[in-house]
Amino acid sequence: MMNTPKGRNLIRQATAMAFTLVELLVVIAIIGILAALIMPALSRAKANGQRTACLNNLTQIAKGVHMYAGDFNEILFPVTNLSHFSYYEWTAYDPFMRGYAGLNGAPSPQDKLFACPADTFYYGSLNSRTDWTLIPQSEHLQSNNSFSSYAFNAGNAAFRGPKPPFPGMFPGIMGSKLSSISVPAKTVLVAEWPAFDGYSWHKPSSVVNNAPDMLSFADGHVAYVKMYYGSNNPSQTRQHPFAFNPPVGYDYQWSRD
Repeated sequence: MMNTPKGRNLIRQATAMAFTLVELLVVIAIIGILAALIMPALSRAKANGQRTACLNNLTQIAKGVHMYAGDFNEILFPVTNLSHFSYYEWTAYDPFMRGYAGLNGAPSPQDKLFACPADTFYYGSLNSRTDWTLIPQSEHLQSNNSFSSYAFNAGNAAFRGPKPPFPGMFPGIMGSKLSSISVPAKTVLVAEWPAFDGYSWHKPSSVVNNAPDMLSFADGHVAYVKMYYGSNNPSQTRQHPFAFNPPVGYDYQWSRD
């Protein structure tokens, strides 16, 4: 049939309708350009969605903290175990306020309220207290973090050990009364772990000054705030941010005064 006039005419029509190599390359180039334009927008949308989810989590957690304090003479959690330097001080608030956030039982990885969607890595020590290593695991999945992406502002209850204890060597509000906090709109209540340690889930890198973290404050509001990752010690270039209040120009503080 293809050798008939009708068949040859069909072949000519099909050939006329087919893409040339140049046309095909142009189409591929256009698709590549569109993908390059769309992917950053999708990435930004995903990051914005993660921040929104984290903000909602912290808003609910802050409400739970305030409800607990309202039932206990405004006191922000007692600390009953200061036997060693650990994460306990920063996670001790969880068992006290879980019921006020609608949760029952012990902390677990299934507690979505305490899981920030951006929490996919952390910086920590694998072999010693001195190395600073990227660990591609969620803080929310760590038992010593009480399966939480968020920590309470409890530096004042911590001490460096093992001996002697030095409680109160850092600023914080553990055991304080809400009414005793002088600037509640700037004083951190509960925050993402990176805010205490010196990095950001929302701007991934090791340590970058002014990188943002999500914080809740003693007055109940939640904000995406740039953090000071410098030092107040002339002999050091960097300290953990929770170890001292930032210089003027930052919208947060750790101490109640």
